[in-house]
Amino acid sequence: MAASVLAGNRKEEFKKEFLTCAICAEPYDNDKHQAKCLPCLHTYCKSCLQSIAGNRSQFNCPKCRKLIILPGGTVDSLPNNFIVENLKEYQNIFNPAVICGNCDDDNSAVSFCHDCASFQCQGCIDNHQKIRFMRHHQLVTIEELKAKKCNPMMQQEHCTKHPKQDMTMYCREADCKVPVCATCGHLDHRGHDLIELSTAIEQVVADMQHSSERVNMRSQEFACARLGAEELQQYLTTNFRKKEKEMQKYNLKLHKQIDANHSKAHTHLKHMYKTEMNNLTSSIESIDYISAQMISACEFANQSCDMSRTMQLLTLHNQIMERLNELETAKLPETASVIKTDFDFTEKHHSATAQIQESLHDLGDIRWKSQVDPQRCTIQLGLASGSKYKHRAIVQTVDSNGQRMLIGGTKVVATQSERSLDVQNNNDGTYTIDYDAAYWCPLYVTINGTEMKGSPFKTEPEVDPQQCTIKLGPPTGDRFRKAIVQTADVNGCKITFSNAKIEATQKYYTLDVQDNNDGTYTIDMRHMGTPSYMLRSMGLR
Repeated sequence: MAASVLAGNRKEEFKKEFLTCAICAEPYDNDKHQAKCLPCLHTYCKSCLQSIAGNRSQFNCPKCRKLIILPGGTVDSLPNNFIVENLKEYQNIFNPAVICGNCDDDNSAVSFCHDCASFQCQGCIDNHQKIRFMRHHQLVTIEELKAKKCNPMMQQEHCTKHPKQDMTMYCREADCKVPVCATCGHLDHRGHDLIELSTAIEQVVADMQHSSERVNMRSQEFACARLGAEELQQYLTTNFRKKEKEMQKYNLKLHKQIDANHSKAHTHLKHMYKTEMNNLTSSIESIDYISAQMISACEFANQSCDMSRTMQLLTLHNQIMERLNELETAKLPETASVIKTDFDFTEKHHSATAQIQESLHDLGDIRWKSQVDPQRCTIQLGLASGSKYKHRAIVQTVDSNGQRMLIGGTKVVATQSERSLDVQNNNDGTYTIDYDAAYWCPLYVTINGTEMKGSPFKTEPEVDPQQCTIKLGPPTGDRFRKAIVQTADVNGCKITFSNAKIEATQKYYTLDVQDNNDGTYTIDMRHMGTPSYMLRSMGLR
């Protein structure tokens, strides 16, 4: 707003709400209603903030609810809103008669002293020339201010230690960050990182303006998100009305017997609707909440750049930048990715009225519209298929509500080694796939064009030692006997190819294991007694 005031007509009026406290509606002054700036860049008078804070050292901002921690433990430690003070001074420029603010004679002011921060009459100006320490004060005539021949808020300031010297340098050391004159720079800041004061001001203004622009762009994103949430609300309401009418039509066919069920289902529907509407409303409120902070912060930053003095701008620079950076990284609330907008109403009974009367307690149900979710569906691999060359997989479809589908109609496609496999629809939400088990090859499964979670699936069955069997052969004349190990998977299905590591030991001996390449393994055992003694230790893994 300050920028528009400076660039606008001379007689442009200041907004009343900017120069008055939003809580007590009293105009800001230099006493108990002094304008205090919070870290969130909202401004209230000192009296109202003291009432809110009480004896506490922290409180929540009345507007944005941000936690405010008083730096000195009291409201007095908060910085003054110099923009309000400067605007009040700037407003006086366009008053028909500007009164001197330095003396009690109510004389008309002719100039403004930046060092005294007040309007001066001719007598006070003459005193400036008589008093030695005031001779170097910066005086600007009201005509020059009205003609905008100089910036009333950005004037060169004198050094407090060396009144005859202007502060022309800025120390960028972490422990300093203050404007200094040439003498102070040479004596007190020797070896420090010094730059010209004008350059420092340009950098500060550029940083704040660029950050403000980025926050403003983010504010536009929030505005778009709000429009999207409103569209979802409208769609949700339309869908709700449509399904509500379908429910009413269906229930009217069942006459008085279904009134109780209708009331229950309608209550459930209303609860679901209100829940999601509340979620969307919360999203919109969150968007409005953050957007308001962004707009307020950008306004404050722009006003600071236009309406502040050098020391004031440099004093609040870090606080303003911290707030702008915080708002720039604000996250959009989740809306479309979380909010549900589709209802589904399904009849549970299709029998005659006489049969329906026997089960009136549960005629229908309200739930979000069911759609198969490929990421929730499951698959069971390695089931017996009746052929030693084939294994069987069962796909269980699951909807977006996490419930198993009980009907068919889903498009399930399975491929193995770029070869399409037959998929049998069991009409109960499950699908059977027979795949090749003679060799290892991954199994790809898609549901409605989207790959299942975990696809491609490893079809090579894992050996389960608890399901494997061993068959001992008769002794031979060479003091050996053979044992045949049949490997099997977790489902007890025989494995017909080699994919296991078999180790066998007997007493102190490691026995030879022969891979038969058909899922069986032959072990030559020493014939040293009873079978139980001879098979003293055999490990399968």
